[in-house]
Amino acid sequence: MSQSTGLDDQLLKRRKAMVTGMIVLTVALLLGFVFGSWRFLRDMGDFLEDELAARLKSIATLSGDVIESSNLASDIRSGRLSLALPELNSILEKVHEENDLQGVYLVDGFYRLLASSHGLIPAGERLSFLEEDSVAVSSAVTGLPAVAEMQLVAGNRFKSAYAPVSDPFGDVVAVVVVQANADFFKLMRVFQRGLIIGGVVSLGLAVFFSAFLFWAISLLIKTHESLRKSERLAAMGQMAATVAHEIRNPLGIIKGTADVLKSKYGQGQETDELFEYIPSEVRRLNRLVSDFLIFARDRELERNATDLRQSVEKSLISLEGEMRQANVKLEKSFETLPAIRHDGDAINQLILNLALNAIQAMSGGGTLSVSLKRGRKKRARQYVEVAVTDTGCGIEGTSQQVFEPFFTTKTSGSGLGLAICRRLVEKHGGWFEVESVKGSGTTMRFFVPEAM
Repeated sequence: MSQSTGLDDQLLKRRKAMVTGMIVLTVALLLGFVFGSWRFLRDMGDFLEDELAARLKSIATLSGDVIESSNLASDIRSGRLSLALPELNSILEKVHEENDLQGVYLVDGFYRLLASSHGLIPAGERLSFLEEDSVAVSSAVTGLPAVAEMQLVAGNRFKSAYAPVSDPFGDVVAVVVVQANADFFKLMRVFQRGLIIGGVVSLGLAVFFSAFLFWAISLLIKTHESLRKSERLAAMGQMAATVAHEIRNPLGIIKGTADVLKSKYGQGQETDELFEYIPSEVRRLNRLVSDFLIFARDRELERNATDLRQSVEKSLISLEGEMRQANVKLEKSFETLPAIRHDGDAINQLILNLALNAIQAMSGGGTLSVSLKRGRKKRARQYVEVAVTDTGCGIEGTSQQVFEPFFTTKTSGSGLGLAICRRLVEKHGGWFEVESVKGSGTTMRFFVPEAM
């Protein structure tokens, strides 16, 4: 049995480790995919921007060369712009259409418009939006083509390049400006943000799924342990029922023999206390056997609407001898209650087990208090409270642990008494509550409904 248990535990641990590894791998792959995709889009955006800059710079330079080769730069230098303007506009318009640009302009060093591709802006007007590219314009004025940083104008993204136009003497007389729409970069940034948001949401879902999976595994392990414990208890119950029947007959013979010996050798002289040991131990063994039988049989209750107080009183009367012998004083507090549907034998078993535990806990004597009163309401049902209180040593163990089968802190006993009590109370539709202070005593309360 222990070897099988060990193998089951190892198998569950391996499965848990395997699931943990799969979850970690999944999260790592998810994070890797999100980060890799984000990095790819960022690098792709940088690459496309560099390619766009190179293309615009090339277009601007070629446009400047075309204007220079047409001798239009001399007209600009000599102030004959009006004569050169139609041809300049034609050149710029052709560049605009062939390269699908946003705009092509020819400006001087002071950002004043000389010519444009679409003719919407009159010549001589100052293009103030070019001031943001002052570094690139200054570079072009000195004779070096340049590309400006990305601009955001009225919610739209633009990329601009600047190239000088020189006269035959090598002096820069104008600057060609080519401007392209770069809104597709906005789309890439939307994808990047979407990846980040999707990654965060996916990671959250992965964490939630992992927590749920771990909870399911823990529940599976607990269910497995509970099932294994139930199988063990069922096997022990079957064995106990078989052994109990075999033990009871010899116990009856031993008790009968002890009574005969006592009557034969104990007359006319002081009774030897050894004659009391045998019946006492036989009664103890009988109780132990009865506990095993009750736990193994798990019979159905026969509930009748009778006086619960009489059932409790009947149980306490049968314990008068044990209380007197243990120097325990009994205190009772019973309220008048209506007839309550309950199983008299089950209540008797409950009170006997609780009271015997209390008596045994008060080895030097004490007070056993039993109360019966109307308890609390729960889920619109009225319950009756039965409390058994002792002034003994208290309970070692948690309030739930003491109800586990075979759990006991005593050197003798089956450890089934409180397990049987809880089962009987739950069959009545009630529950148990425990209050215990080490060295000060214990109160066991159980609640049963007034009506079923």
